[in-house]
Amino acid sequence: MSLSVRPKVYSLPSYSLTGDLLGFLRCGLQYRYTRIGKLPASRPVQQWFGEFIHGVLEEAFRRYHESVRKGVPSLPPWPVSELDDIRKLIKDRLAARGLRAWAPDLEQLGDDRAAAAVQELGPLLFPLIHRAEVRVTGARLLPPIASHLQFREADRYEMVGVVDVVTHVQLATPGLAGNPIVKGVRAALGGNVPPEFELIIDYKGMRRPPVAKATAKHSLWTQYEWQLQTYGGLRQKQADALQVVAGVLLYVNELHPTRSDLKLLKDEIVTGTTDVAPVPGSPDDIAIRAWRSSQPLPQLTLGYRLARALRIVPISAASVQQAELAFDAVVKDIETCRGREEYGTSLLNAWDRNPSEESTCVVCDSRTYCPDYQTNYAAQQGELTPRLPAKKI
Repeated sequence: MSLSVRPKVYSLPSYSLTGDLLGFLRCGLQYRYTRIGKLPASRPVQQWFGEFIHGVLEEAFRRYHESVRKGVPSLPPWPVSELDDIRKLIKDRLAARGLRAWAPDLEQLGDDRAAAAVQELGPLLFPLIHRAEVRVTGARLLPPIASHLQFREADRYEMVGVVDVVTHVQLATPGLAGNPIVKGVRAALGGNVPPEFELIIDYKGMRRPPVAKATAKHSLWTQYEWQLQTYGGLRQKQADALQVVAGVLLYVNELHPTRSDLKLLKDEIVTGTTDVAPVPGSPDDIAIRAWRSSQPLPQLTLGYRLARALRIVPISAASVQQAELAFDAVVKDIETCRGREEYGTSLLNAWDRNPSEESTCVVCDSRTYCPDYQTNYAAQQGELTPRLPAKKI
């Protein structure tokens, strides 16, 4: 009597567009500890801030949608009491998961930016929203790695992600002609848009990054464009989708900039590395150039802050294919690093490190022993390189 042999377990690797691919591009070593190793960050500042802003915008849209369903549409701006209620609700939800603002000034900044997002962005964004938190998935061929680093049996990987907002836009709808988001899309596409289309919208709890240099590799400017392109390609394959013509990144921090944000903006205007500089001689241009760090922050116009907050990326079949190939290359890098570790290389040497973003390094729990941090940032942060105690012989 012959018995069949149970086949080997076939595991399809799953890669999240944000948690895995963008996390690895930020820093491979940090990704290894926090994502694969599941070590919680001691100071999850960015996680609290990002989830707080997302939560406030979701709850604000839910309340607007409920008012529309009842036949009495109520768009922001809303009373302060309504905003306070939304912010408290989201803070309580995050606190139940162990996520809290680590300092009063951070919490106040989150409150101010959430208020600006709801009161100033909400009236433009909420009428366009068709669905929120849309899960998208797809499968692609797993790029081959060196034979001596092979550690699993798989020929494909799953790409997963969650789109913050999908909008359905009908150009014939009254009131949309003057919407700055729709106007921006039409300008970016040269006016060549179908009567009905979709936009992929993703919130970013950060300032608008500088434009990537031609020699830059994996800059934030490029990474988030790849993300939108890939989201657009995956969304297009879903049954209820219209034609996805563009993606929109919403840099929430631009609605309420801090002193450090304004200082960086001044530097980018001088060096020509920002794509949204104020019109020369305009009130915003005069205010920014005249501002000194010891002075109160200038009041920039809503039009300029919205222009800074909105980045529109046209999406086409060709651009989606290019982005998918770029992400394939990142998956290959992750698989290669995992293969190195599997076959005995130490973590510090197996995983690629990326010290190009100081903001990523200074909040990383691995900074005390990361050689790149010690070389690039420890001195200017006033931190001494840790040393082992001497041993008496």
